[in-house]
Amino acid sequence: MEATGIDATYQRIAQHLPTPLREYGRTLPHRLGLTRWIDGHWEDFWVLDINRDLPGYAAEDPDQPGAWLVSPEKLSHFRAAHHCAAIHGLIADRLVDHQVEPDIGLLVYRGVFLRAWEYELAAALGDESGARKALARALSSLRRGTALELRTTAARRMDVSTYAVQTREKLRWGGTAAGCLLRHAGQPERADLLERSYDMFCFALQCLDDALDCEEDERTRGTSIPAVLGMPEGALVRALPQLLDRAMALAEQARLGRMVTWMGSFAKLVRGIQPGGDATLNDLLGRQLAITAQGAL
Repeated sequence: MEATGIDATYQRIAQHLPTPLREYGRTLPHRLGLTRWIDGHWEDFWVLDINRDLPGYAAEDPDQPGAWLVSPEKLSHFRAAHHCAAIHGLIADRLVDHQVEPDIGLLVYRGVFLRAWEYELAAALGDESGARKALARALSSLRRGTALELRTTAARRMDVSTYAVQTREKLRWGGTAAGCLLRHAGQPERADLLERSYDMFCFALQCLDDALDCEEDERTRGTSIPAVLGMPEGALVRALPQLLDRAMALAEQARLGRMVTWMGSFAKLVRGIQPGGDATLNDLLGRQLAITAQGAL
């Protein structure tokens, strides 16, 4: 495990909690269903490098190869803010989706990492007010996304635009620290492009996850995202290449070279996935899904 990774951030913050809460927290990734091992780590679930270190991708200076837009100390705080956002967001997501039963430990950890997220972002920006505003925007998006999800789950029907928007709003916290870093460096246009690129990438991942989780969701919830959308799960998989191409194009506009390279490698893997079902229908509906989602995002 890297000393700067999400597990290191988690341990650093959790070590200041009372002993019973520390003991509870040792198995938190497992309690949330993120890892099959009771002593598993956050990084067992959070495996993609771009998700683990988006601020690091954003911090590279495109005009001076090998240089950084912020100091190492500030980058460390931006990374920690990103990790805290992820931990808070994952706890909140599992609670809203009723994937875990709420208990005092979960509620305490959700609050602890919300406060740590604000603290680390304020330290990175040197601006407490700016950090609070950024968090307020991210949390407002999270509330909108979860409200949309609850409505569509209850109705058991959803159009593609709503699917794209609710995913973006639920996961907007993921780009908060990286976007703040670029704005702090005086590059708001690049920040906007990074956020749009990452929104598109996260939606592509959500499509893949929802296609792969189809059988489990049918068993545990009585329905699945493909069923709610009225299309085969293979269509969600075949939407990925076009969604990733758009994410890469936005990252290229932002001159995020390492992000483009990483997404390109990931896209090659995705293009090799051949889902079951009618291949022609999957490709047709997948393209339609991607086009509609791009318009919504």
